[in-house]
Amino acid sequence: MLTIRKNKVLLISAFVLTFILQACSSKPVMVVTPTNTAVTEPPTATPPPTAAKSYSIPFGSDAEIDQMKFVVTGAIRPADGLVSSGSMLNPQPGQYQHYVFVTLAVTCETASDQQCQLDKFKLKLSVSSGDFKYPKWFISIKDILQVKDIQGGTTISGQIPFIVSVGDSGLQLVYQSLSGDSFYFDLP
Repeated sequence: MLTIRKNKVLLISAFVLTFILQACSSKPVMVVTPTNTAVTEPPTATPPPTAAKSYSIPFGSDAEIDQMKFVVTGAIRPADGLVSSGSMLNPQPGQYQHYVFVTLAVTCETASDQQCQLDKFKLKLSVSSGDFKYPKWFISIKDILQVKDIQGGTTISGQIPFIVSVGDSGLQLVYQSLSGDSFYFDLP
């Protein structure tokens, strides 16, 4: 008698648990019509956000973004000699890879009593395959672009190092603005 009672409680608990799980499920709802055919109602979805724009800037041309003027003034490829001369602690490129140093000048276009913030994490390198390469950090290398506040009316310049595959082509420096737009600067 006790076993039958335990089985009933177990069966009822399983039924309630199944009912709760189905009620909380995020899967589409199945509606059964009188003709025994099932129709699936799609779940409601929010529309995607408006896509950010992208702009292409020819080599040597400037673009004003986030109250700063950006100009790519050069690139060194391969730049492995610059890295090895800095410190043995600097990361070395792998087989069939080398360094590219992109030279960038940035001018803060605000009043002299204001500042602009250059964020190195908004910079990356695009290659023809559609992949992105991110800046590397180094010790004891001259002319590396420093991440810092720039006083209004002041220009800073420096190199941004990237590791790329030897065969990578179509390189472009990419800056993503505060609005989410991407600016692609052609390299020489």
